[in-house]
Amino acid sequence: MSSTGPIALGAALTSTSYFLFGNLGAAYFGIMPLIERGKTNLPVVDRLALWKAFYDTAMRHMASSSAASSVSLAVAASTVPASPLRSVMASGCAASLIVGVVTMIWLMPVNNNLAATLKATSVNEPMSSMEQERVLEKLDTWRKWHRVRMSLGAVAWVATVTAIMATDKVFALW
Repeated sequence: MSSTGPIALGAALTSTSYFLFGNLGAAYFGIMPLIERGKTNLPVVDRLALWKAFYDTAMRHMASSSAASSVSLAVAASTVPASPLRSVMASGCAASLIVGVVTMIWLMPVNNNLAATLKATSVNEPMSSMEQERVLEKLDTWRKWHRVRMSLGAVAWVATVTAIMATDKVFALW
């Protein structure tokens, strides 16, 4: 592994950790539990507003950390000869790339729909019960695909940690 490899693995560890643990924290200890069915008595429009506040911030952070993970794992993989270690790094890179694919194909339409619904919601005219149910179904769909993304983030993180543990030169930097 060239001297670039350990630096790339360090960047991969930082970005995969940020993506995975940031999302896990938000999903289980942040505002996301407040929008789940049966977890709170919040009105649906308030749940939608909470989701949008989370989404507006997380979109930039998580997209950039996933992209950084992909690039850093690709760079790290390119510094080692063909081997199981390279395959581990390439698998982590692929998982990070697939996060973007899942987001664009399955989540972006849901995100856009939820954002448009919130924008169209009037304070003076509450949502109908059918509209509320549709929003809750969209939030359920969003949560399902978000769990897929978190699982892919876990694959990338495990691949990164495995590569670091298998690479003695990383520890030589400290």
